[in-house]
Amino acid sequence: MRGHIVSIAALAVTCAVWSLLSQVAVVRLPGYERFFGADGFVSFLEEKTRSARFAWRGGIPAPAKVCYVDVDSLSIGKLGNFPWNRALHGMVIDALFKHGGVKAVGMDFVFSDDGSATSGTGQVDEGTKRFASAIRRHRNVVLAATYASQNRPLGDVSFFPFVFEAVYGTSPVGPPELPAYPLLGPNWGYAGLIDAIGDGVAFLPFFAKADHHTYLPMSLQLVLQYWDLDSTAVEIGKNTITVRGKDGAVQARIPLVMNQLVEPNWFSPWMAEENTHASFVEVLAYAQALEKGTAEQQAEAEAFFGKFRDAIVLIGPVDPLLKDLSVVPLSGAQAVPRVSVHGNLLQTIVSGRFLHRTPAWVNLLLIFGLGFTAASFAIVPSRFGAQAKVLGVLAVLGYIAGAFYVFQAADLLVPVAAPLLSAVSCVFVGAVIQVSREQRQKNRIKGMFGTYLSPALVEQMIESGSDPQLGGVDAEITAFFSDVQSFSSFSELLTPQQLVAVMNEYLTAMTDILMESGCYVDKYIGDAIVGIFNAPAPLEHHALKACVATQLLHKRLAQLREKWASEGDKWPPIVSRMQMRIGLNSGFATVGNMGSEKRFNYTMMGDTVNLAARCESGSKSYGAYTMVTGETMRAATAAGGDCIFRHLDKIIVKGRSEPAEMHEVVCLAADLDAETGRCLEIYAKGMDHYAAQDWDTAAACFGEAAALEPNRPEKNPESPTTPSSVMLERCRALKANPPPPDWDGVYKMTSK
Repeated sequence: MRGHIVSIAALAVTCAVWSLLSQVAVVRLPGYERFFGADGFVSFLEEKTRSARFAWRGGIPAPAKVCYVDVDSLSIGKLGNFPWNRALHGMVIDALFKHGGVKAVGMDFVFSDDGSATSGTGQVDEGTKRFASAIRRHRNVVLAATYASQNRPLGDVSFFPFVFEAVYGTSPVGPPELPAYPLLGPNWGYAGLIDAIGDGVAFLPFFAKADHHTYLPMSLQLVLQYWDLDSTAVEIGKNTITVRGKDGAVQARIPLVMNQLVEPNWFSPWMAEENTHASFVEVLAYAQALEKGTAEQQAEAEAFFGKFRDAIVLIGPVDPLLKDLSVVPLSGAQAVPRVSVHGNLLQTIVSGRFLHRTPAWVNLLLIFGLGFTAASFAIVPSRFGAQAKVLGVLAVLGYIAGAFYVFQAADLLVPVAAPLLSAVSCVFVGAVIQVSREQRQKNRIKGMFGTYLSPALVEQMIESGSDPQLGGVDAEITAFFSDVQSFSSFSELLTPQQLVAVMNEYLTAMTDILMESGCYVDKYIGDAIVGIFNAPAPLEHHALKACVATQLLHKRLAQLREKWASEGDKWPPIVSRMQMRIGLNSGFATVGNMGSEKRFNYTMMGDTVNLAARCESGSKSYGAYTMVTGETMRAATAAGGDCIFRHLDKIIVKGRSEPAEMHEVVCLAADLDAETGRCLEIYAKGMDHYAAQDWDTAAACFGEAAALEPNRPEKNPESPTTPSSVMLERCRALKANPPPPDWDGVYKMTSK
């Protein structure tokens, strides 16, 4: 009995926790967390589910015809950098009303004095007059107003007069940044707010009261022009904005969130077929064609302007360089121009299809209900375990399906994140209270970090009983880098399925050898492998084991090449010729958990690591497949004679100022044949003469050694050169342009 009480109490506490976390404002205003207590986590997940519901529902029929005139790359390329002479805007407005027969035009630009053109005072004045004349002629033009400024980031609302701020005595005073006279006057043109909250557009301020004046948003101002109404038709209440027609009947009821914000519905993606788009410069060109073009050009222009008949037109920036973009529903993760927000919001007003949310008490019932329902299937007797799990999953999936359905059918947003989190938590709470603290700690660490860290490090954390912490220590390691030669060619010649298959087979084989050799595989970067020897777990003779591992890797790759070649037409020939290059460097580096407190990785940093990477990338310059530093070679040689090395060069790699001694791991000592041994002997003599600046003798030695190279082109077509050939060409170049007498043999590389 006591156990049941404890279980029920634990479930209730779990549901209560998620209930408390969900009792935050659905609006997340940057800098205003003190007013809402928003934890961010549940709100963030809820926003994701909201976007998913929009994506599942898709677009809906739009009640009003909305067209967009885009200030895009084409227009900027033709007319020059923005802002332009304002006469151009006047010409576009004239063309849209005169030839297009539009209902209203909204311009998503703030035409303040700061935004005027700078091509000469007289020209600016005339352009502004032309623009103002067009607005006076047609009247139904809405220009942007904003509380943001050029000195504050996009979406900064810290100076917006929110009504809730008045309670705290912090409400700013003063009007927004408005279009300057003579663009607006008592009887022509209108100003509309375009402010958003941060980078998001889920909630938008719908009015601002400042200086004894009420400023309405651009979307509502355009709707008023569309309905042939003025601002006197708007009544602002505590929770609702009411728009009345000329006969006094209610034409629209706009629900307010937090007494001032509106949550718009979304009717179509930015580039949907039902959204007519035209470039700003196209409007100008077709208007000119109507006046001066041929009959054919005039007919084409009339058809162009026919698309705008009886429409509301929004003119705004769409070029990414103008930085007026946001991620919005129905457009995936791609940011789209913010002018689309005004279009969807005015469609919401005209249609009356505003989004609604369930009240707080309903949310609490849903959190507790789904939590206890899911938990009830998890704590049934074990003989019903399989059926209970299926029913539990079906209950959760049914809830999600219901939330998506009511959104599509009634524009109702039922909470999803908090109830699901409550359900998932309740499913496990019974098991959690039955296991010991030590076992919970082990399972938690294994579950959280087993896929990121080496098994040795995970076991070390379990035994110590402590969680991993951010931070690093200096440790002596051997850093490992490998890369597939000419991998870009693989990407071009293989299908995505083939590429994934061959790379998975390759990476699996290479990783098995590395882990058996004591290497901690840090990460994969495409086809590249990054590894650490001697950390996080200590590894005796790590430099030698790293060098031996490189040769085992090359042998295994040779076996894979034979296998791929034997599979006939399954793979293009390039697969059976795959080669890899490896770089090693030994020394002290910073190793540890690096990243953020929420997500980090055990990795390595420092000059030792950078030089290892340069060894891998630089090996191709010498025709070598495994290049290591002098530090690695000496440490490996001191630990045993398992590997055969040869000196390649003393170089200064790009990004460093100090020279580094480079060597090639030629092969394992057990695999050295007579021909390769003779090659290395002659090559060593050539290096001695090279150091003595005896170019002719050195060149002769390198030429003889080149004919014996184990990877010479006639034996390995994928090896365009060899160390002997590289040094032969070097001798010829130095003979033609001798170095100074005090030359120390250092060669400076000019590429990575």
